[in-house]
Amino acid sequence: MLFSRYHQAREATEVNLIPVMNLFVTLIPFLLLAAAFYHVGVIPTSLPSQTDETSDIAADNISVTVNLLVEPGQLRLSASSAVLDEETLAGLSLVIKKTDKGFDLEMLSKALFEIKRRYKKSDTIIVLPDDTIEYLDVIRILDSAREYKLEKDGVEQKKPLFPVVVLSRKV
Repeated sequence: MLFSRYHQAREATEVNLIPVMNLFVTLIPFLLLAAAFYHVGVIPTSLPSQTDETSDIAADNISVTVNLLVEPGQLRLSASSAVLDEETLAGLSLVIKKTDKGFDLEMLSKALFEIKRRYKKSDTIIVLPDDTIEYLDVIRILDSAREYKLEKDGVEQKKPLFPVVVLSRKV
């Protein structure tokens, strides 16, 4: 009797893998169908860096770095430069209040266009949004800082303003 149980145990050691294989054959396509594929949009920005600027720049090559502080109720525009005096830089400052319709991005674009017209070599703007500003508002501000829309002879033209956008954090 002991011998017959030993033979039964040896014969029962083979495992039937067909049900497990059937499970994997149906499970793998289901997992592939359930997978979500996302399209990631990229906004070209750069990180702030420290540079050592010299003041031996010719007068026609003067450039300014524009700083845009985005607060919940206003946009605060200012400029910085290694070669311009404080009075000239203060003349480039502007505060744009937020209205019921949102930020006045046309006024911002016009102000940036005037700075770009005066200092053609300028290409950098540092945007410092507050933590409470919505993502869509930041994107609209970045878009209006990159190019200025002009209408000439009934045709809309886009002029580049500040293509180098540095998105930083308010300290």
